[in-house]
Amino acid sequence: MRVTSRLSVAVLLAVAGIAFGQSGRGDRQGVGQTPPSLEELPVIGIANATFKVTDLDNARDYYQKILGFAEAFDLKDHAGNVTSAYFKVNDDQYIEVIPTLARGEVNRQERIVFQSTDLVKLHALYESRGLNPSKIQKGPDGNPIFRVVSPEGNKLDFLQYSEDSEQAKARGRFLSPDRISTHLWHVGVMTKDAATSGPFYRERLGFTNLRFGTRGEYLETPARDANTETKPPLADTPATHVQYESEQWGAVNHIGIEVADMRATRDLLQKRGGFDDLRVRAHVGNNRHWLMFLFDPAGTRTEIVETAVQQDLPPMTVMAPGAPAPPILPRTSGVLPWPPVRREADSSDGHKKIAGYSA
Repeated sequence: MRVTSRLSVAVLLAVAGIAFGQSGRGDRQGVGQTPPSLEELPVIGIANATFKVTDLDNARDYYQKILGFAEAFDLKDHAGNVTSAYFKVNDDQYIEVIPTLARGEVNRQERIVFQSTDLVKLHALYESRGLNPSKIQKGPDGNPIFRVVSPEGNKLDFLQYSEDSEQAKARGRFLSPDRISTHLWHVGVMTKDAATSGPFYRERLGFTNLRFGTRGEYLETPARDANTETKPPLADTPATHVQYESEQWGAVNHIGIEVADMRATRDLLQKRGGFDDLRVRAHVGNNRHWLMFLFDPAGTRTEIVETAVQQDLPPMTVMAPGAPAPPILPRTSGVLPWPPVRREADSSDGHKKIAGYSA
């Protein structure tokens, strides 16, 4: 499947994360804003996102056995060691993992790669805009590529697929029938200065559609909160701060993949991964799509997005676990209604006791 839609960019101000996306069927998110003297960009979509992991075999189990993406090829160093593995979403889009995550490193995202139809033209355009793109070189996968670094140090690569590249050799192959998705919808990247990042991505890079929103404290995490919302640490101790920062980076720097049927996807993933109902909880996001979050072994979030828009369901509505049943509507705005939250009450003797559950 060849994705030819224009890019859109979603800026999330509260967490200060940016999600690069492509709609696939016309722009479904964001409000188009045309920057001054915008030129048509020879950029047609996301080619791949690259994430660091500590254990390549564990990553393979997740991306291949659970998500169903075949490993189309890998790259090796001179000693024959695997330096990166490419898991195929479709003929133009891949998820790349590299086994370089160091102990204590919070940012697992190495780079985002965009596909160009005219790399020379794009390079000249970005040079004229003062973006200081690196020289066009042949990458290890056989494609010409150059890099632009954002004001906050995020690595943004631009490539043009060549006929002798690894991706070209894999075209039409490794399209596993077990894939839960055939479309890499968006990739998120951490940014802490929206005032700088917005103009950089909009006016200078030319990504024209911006959607402003907030995430507040709703950062789904892989460990501490059992895949529910991350709350600020109760005590500002070095241990809790490091853990919170690690989870935050893993949640914001993520991929989003598109599915047609969230219930079927949820049930399939639950079976493949042996997950409990909480791990595969689906809810309606602020964008009115059904969303579900999984995490790779290194803590990078996979956001699963159903195509359809749920106009009649409020955000934070939860898909009932188990057999088909009516969705669980939120009782409080911005709060997920399932699972119910335990609360404590004072007993007559002054000691705390569990009073039951509340949503």
